[in-house]
Amino acid sequence: MLKQRWTLWLVLAMIVIGIYSVFYFKLLSDATREGRSVTVILKSLNIRHDFWQAVDKGAEAAAKEMGINLNIEGPLSEGDSDTQFRILEAAIERKPEAIVIAPIIDDRMRKALARASAEGIKVVIINMSPDMKPSPVVVTSDHVEAGRLAAQTSIEEASGQPVIAIISNHANSIVSAERLMGIQRALVGYEESLRGVYYADSSEDRAYEIVKQLLLSEVPFNTFIALNESASQGVARVLKEQNRVDDINLIGFDSTSDEVPLLESRIMKASIVQKPFNMGYLGVKTALKLMDGDPTDPIIYIESNVIAKGNMYTTENQKLLFPFINSK
Repeated sequence: MLKQRWTLWLVLAMIVIGIYSVFYFKLLSDATREGRSVTVILKSLNIRHDFWQAVDKGAEAAAKEMGINLNIEGPLSEGDSDTQFRILEAAIERKPEAIVIAPIIDDRMRKALARASAEGIKVVIINMSPDMKPSPVVVTSDHVEAGRLAAQTSIEEASGQPVIAIISNHANSIVSAERLMGIQRALVGYEESLRGVYYADSSEDRAYEIVKQLLLSEVPFNTFIALNESASQGVARVLKEQNRVDDINLIGFDSTSDEVPLLESRIMKASIVQKPFNMGYLGVKTALKLMDGDPTDPIIYIESNVIAKGNMYTTENQKLLFPFINSK
C-alpha cells in the first residue's frame, strides 16, 4: 500500500515538473524573443494592391504569434526599384536580425542582399526564386506549377483545341518567366496551340491594344492567358467591347477586387490564385527559424488554386478571394 502511494506521488511529481518545465521554457522563449526584430520589405504598400496587403497581414499574424517586433516597408508603386533599393539600404544600416523581402530584382538589389548576408543579417526572399549566389532561403508560390495549371485549364476550356496568346508583363520578370515555363511544359503535344508571347509592360492599356490587334489577325485565337492583373483587365476590356466573351477564354493569375466580377460574369473563365497571406506568414516564421539557428528547407513552395465561377463560393476559395473580410 505504502509502495503504491509512493509510486502515485512520484508520478504526480513528474507531471508537475513536466508542466512547470514547459511553462518555464515558454516564458524563457517569449522573453528571449522580446525585442527581436524582423524587417519585411514588399514590392508595394499601396492599399489598392490586394496581393501585397494580404502578404502584409500574414507577416503581422506571424510576428504577433511569435512575439517579435516587425517593421513592414515598401514603395507605393510596384515597379519602383529605386525606392525599394533605398529602403533596403536603410534597413541594412539598422541591422535587424532578419530581412524578409520581395525584391524588384536588379544588380543593385542582389549586391545589397549579399552585403546584408555578409553582415550577419538573415535574408528570406518571398514570391520568387532569385538568381543569386549563394542563394538565400526562399518562400514562394510554385510559379512553374501555377503555369501548368493555367495551361491545363486552357486546354479543358477549349475542349482540347486551344489557340493561345500569352499576355505577359516584362520580358525580365522572373515570376512571369517561371509561369511561362510551366505553360510550355504543359503544352507538350499542343505545340501548335501557342501562337505567341506578348509583353504589355504592366500596362492595362498596352495589353488592351495588343489583344485588339491580335483579334484583327487571321489567327483564330480562342484563349488568352494573362500572366498578371493589369494584363487580365486589358484583355477583359477588349472581350467585353467586341462581345467575344462566349467564344474566347481568358485565364488569369492572382485575385483582386477588380477580378472577382470578371469571374462571376465568366468574362474570366478561371484565375490561378496564390496564397499571399500564407507567404507573408511563412516568410516571417522562416526568418525566425534562421535567427534561432534551426534548420529550414532552402525553398518552401506554396501551392496555388484554380478558381472559377463554379467553385469561387467555397469557404476555402472565399478566403483567397476576400482575405481581409475573412480575417476579421
